[in-house]
Amino acid sequence: MNSFTFKVAKFEIVRQLKKPAFWAATLLMPLLIGGIYFISFISTQDVDMNPTIDEDTKIAITDDAGIFGPSAPFIINGDKEYGVEMVKNGEVDLYFYIPADFAESKKAEFYHISEGLEIFNFDGNILKALMMQDASTRVDELDILALTSGYEIVDNKINKEGEASNALGKAIIPFAIGITFFMFIALCGNRFLLTVVEEKENRISEMILTSVSSKHLIVGKIIAMLVLGLIQILALIIPVLILVIINRNNQLIGPIVAMIEVDPLAIFLSVLLFIVSSVFYAGTCTFVGSLVSTAKDASSFIGPAIIMMVFPLYFMQMFMMEPNIVVQIMTYFPFSAPIALMLRSGFGTITTLEYCIGLLVVAISAVIMTKLAIDSFQKNAINFGTLKLKWLKKR
Repeated sequence: MNSFTFKVAKFEIVRQLKKPAFWAATLLMPLLIGGIYFISFISTQDVDMNPTIDEDTKIAITDDAGIFGPSAPFIINGDKEYGVEMVKNGEVDLYFYIPADFAESKKAEFYHISEGLEIFNFDGNILKALMMQDASTRVDELDILALTSGYEIVDNKINKEGEASNALGKAIIPFAIGITFFMFIALCGNRFLLTVVEEKENRISEMILTSVSSKHLIVGKIIAMLVLGLIQILALIIPVLILVIINRNNQLIGPIVAMIEVDPLAIFLSVLLFIVSSVFYAGTCTFVGSLVSTAKDASSFIGPAIIMMVFPLYFMQMFMMEPNIVVQIMTYFPFSAPIALMLRSGFGTITTLEYCIGLLVVAISAVIMTKLAIDSFQKNAINFGTLKLKWLKKR
């Protein structure tokens, strides 16, 4: 890296890092995620949501349907009114009434005194557990497994060659990188757009070019914006990864983590695509910024480029199947290629050769767009008027 380019990049990075607004935007989402997790954690610690009974819990059941065996505990001879009176008088804590038409109605009734959050400690699942426990004494072990689904089915996925296949596990990392790139665009798009416009709006661009060339200035600014964007992305990703590690034994998160399959080549290509796509996007925004004199004008011109980048998301279903001509065009068209390649990599509908060709297209486009941004800024650095297309000018 040229010393002038390094100085420009360092100046931009330090200048942005000194702004409270940068850190406010960077830390807002991680703090929000952490706050929600903390509140959720405290809430689940304070309240026991699981139905629980102990040896001191007094239970009574009126079984008019005759479900329980003759030796089952808790069975009383009284009717429903009698059982409800027992609850009201404090003789029992929980009372269940099973009507005679239970087989047809499939409904039983549950009575207990409700005081505050005690409603979370007891529910109808207690009766289900008692009925299951009683029924298990009258059937063999295999019947219990069949009725309760208390067994595991091992899912063996194979490909056409008969080898073990883990398509979903392989897709997790490419999709995660694709989501990261989408977040990168959302978080850093405006900064890329304003990277050169602010100098033109402040009318200091011509003074800057007296001490540094447009090449060193533009490349330095792009590098600085990429570094700042990476800081914002890491500030968001690291807390999420920490929460995933903390909750790795969670019933929802644990299976997903265990499913992840690490493919070094796929990860390397995905990270490389993320880098060149970010440079291409930064170069595109910088090029647009070099053509106009105000941020308002830049916003209206960058919109179509952003729409083309996210265009493949509107055809998500097409990327799940064998690629057709539309998918092929979006794979190799520079603006749609980043998202298209990430989708096809995640769904496993692209070969390594096709991926490398698409990656090369994006890389070449990034170089071309950066070169256009440099040349355009050199020519339009002192243009403070509104951009006018040549074919709209009066002859």
